[in-house]
Amino acid sequence: MTTTNDRILGYDFARGIAIIGMIIVNFKTVMVAESESLLYQALNLLSGKAAALFVTLAGVGMTLMYSSAQRKKDTGRVKKIRLDLLKRALFLFVTGLSYYFIWPADILHYYGVYMTIGVLLLAASTRLLQGISLLIVLSYMLLLVVFDYEAGWNWSTLEYEGFLTPSGFFRHLFFNGFHPVFPWVAFLLTGIWVGRINLRDQKKRTRLAIRSLLTFIVFTSLSAFLKSQTSHFPAPEAEALNSLLGTGPMPPTLFYMFSAGGLSVFLIIVSVQVCFSFPEPRWIGYLVSTGQLALSNYFFHVVIGMVAIELLFGRLEQAFSVEFAFGYALAFSVLLVWFSHRWRKKYKRGPLEALMRRVTG
Repeated sequence: MTTTNDRILGYDFARGIAIIGMIIVNFKTVMVAESESLLYQALNLLSGKAAALFVTLAGVGMTLMYSSAQRKKDTGRVKKIRLDLLKRALFLFVTGLSYYFIWPADILHYYGVYMTIGVLLLAASTRLLQGISLLIVLSYMLLLVVFDYEAGWNWSTLEYEGFLTPSGFFRHLFFNGFHPVFPWVAFLLTGIWVGRINLRDQKKRTRLAIRSLLTFIVFTSLSAFLKSQTSHFPAPEAEALNSLLGTGPMPPTLFYMFSAGGLSVFLIIVSVQVCFSFPEPRWIGYLVSTGQLALSNYFFHVVIGMVAIELLFGRLEQAFSVEFAFGYALAFSVLLVWFSHRWRKKYKRGPLEALMRRVTG
């Protein structure tokens, strides 16, 4: 499924999936207290996966912008694209921080830093990008051993003490926040090299899909096996080891990074394949529109979706059942999908996307 400008709409389709996944996870995280229910545990498996896909797709988008000018050997255009990307990174950083006290788990301000680093590496070779990503992920494991990952956190309320201090802000941004720059920037670097692959080539799609799925399966299985071997350790040691061996996003260990990264690339390939194989179904167009308004939809799910619940019920955090939160997330997602499709029939860009373009040029 392509447009007249030969854009691969599978990327937008994948972005739509990422947004819906983030809505479900975020509503569950904020609205529901920890539970042993099967639905809660199932939704826990999604934690960090949709956000990882979202960031990986950002890297893909950066490559597509950059490579179009690079192919024409237009140095002036290349410099302008780099500058535009840096402006957008600053816009996202400021936007994300502007509503931090409504939504502490915001990803946009991290996104701005990921993009800034990504701009510096747009011209790097694929091998160098992969090497840097691997080094970041492995180095972070060492940081988890050397430094206190729990510094600043109140895990019962998910509040972070000292965020407004220089040291606390730096630690939260780069080491132990919800989506710390290290190692999360590796997802964006992965997206940069994935964006260089000609996914119109069926053989390349198949090869990358197999490799990425195997990466997800191997690291998920290895994590489960190693965690099962900690049962004979004393409780404190077993808990610490399970944290380092887990595939959850906090802390983002190498098992999380490789499993979430592999799944992200696999879902991108599947999305591209779906859009190539089934170009006509209306539901594909709806999800594509949702992905094209990803920035606006992410913003809306916080300032409309979460605020609406607090205004209606007078409460929000850990105040609802997982069934209610999941149902509400699905209903809100349907509303956003419908809105996105209607908006795209009239306008080229989403509300926040248009504002970003106006502000950054």
